[in-house]
Amino acid sequence: MAKIKTVLEVGTYETRLLTFESAESGEIHLKKCLSVNTPKDYVASTYIELPIMDEVPIKNNIVSLKKGAGISRDNVLLLLPDHSAISEMLIASPKYSNKEMEEAVREDLEPMMPLPYDNWYVVHKSLGTFEDDEITYIMAILKNNLLEIGGIVQKTGLNPVVIDTNFLNTANLIEDYLISSDNKGKNICMVHLGHESTSIGIFRDGMLKSMQNRPVGGYDFTRQISRHFHVAEEDADQFKRNEIFFLPEFTPEQDTQYNYSVIKNIFTALCREIFSAIEIYLTKFREFTIHEIIISGGGANFENISVLLAANLNTPVRRICDLYQLYSNGNPVGDAEKNSLAAACGCFMRE
Repeated sequence: MAKIKTVLEVGTYETRLLTFESAESGEIHLKKCLSVNTPKDYVASTYIELPIMDEVPIKNNIVSLKKGAGISRDNVLLLLPDHSAISEMLIASPKYSNKEMEEAVREDLEPMMPLPYDNWYVVHKSLGTFEDDEITYIMAILKNNLLEIGGIVQKTGLNPVVIDTNFLNTANLIEDYLISSDNKGKNICMVHLGHESTSIGIFRDGMLKSMQNRPVGGYDFTRQISRHFHVAEEDADQFKRNEIFFLPEFTPEQDTQYNYSVIKNIFTALCREIFSAIEIYLTKFREFTIHEIIISGGGANFENISVLLAANLNTPVRRICDLYQLYSNGNPVGDAEKNSLAAACGCFMRE
């Protein structure tokens, strides 16, 4: 049974509240699953401290979700977008003392931090060893930003006992698949397609060995469509859902699709970022191939995007919705929601 009973996901596109009923490998049951559009007043940033200018719309959203879920007060896991944190993988000597490890983490992170090191809350965890070195996952979030969003949540009556980001919780959801005997010795790339960024991680035998967060996401497609057709972003989002951009099979006709030509530069940038992350992994760990790519997040719902990703990256691509079952209030949840809710559902598989 999961220790986490309630998850509040404050994303840059939607804010969601999920309450837990039961969970086992490959199957999640929710009591409630509610969502509202996130107000534009909410900004998740690693570049600006205290970026939320008006907390009232965000607070009102959370209060409305609480009311819909019938919750007055509860401990919650607060889930934030991946791009609200700096994530990095460190390969270092396993013989480091605690002090030496802290110094190595600081030396690794500090050059990429836009604000002084002491402004950040930094955590790190050993994931295992590679040859004679230890692989450590590092995450850093601005202290003031944690206090800001955490304080807003507390004012609604909810108590954030854990604050985390999306990627590792998404991986947690399909851990049994990643460590299965069928996947032993395989390199599996997981790509979480968020609203404002994309996280790319590579697992071997269930161990995360490489991870990057890149600044291209679903919103880039929406903004491009909005600008090209001179429509509001809300209408552009609807256009993404209703119109054809990617064909169900890879054929030369794909390049002649007018809608695809509108967003081709964004799609190319996405492929380039994924390919770059894969190349870095293959070079660093002296591997030769990626056996499978799993996509998750709202961006995975761009119809048939997996087909063109597979063709461009020369690797089989599948959506995470194929790997688990999800029920809410006893009713099966559709594939689109399963892709979007993967990170939040993964929170319920934490031990």
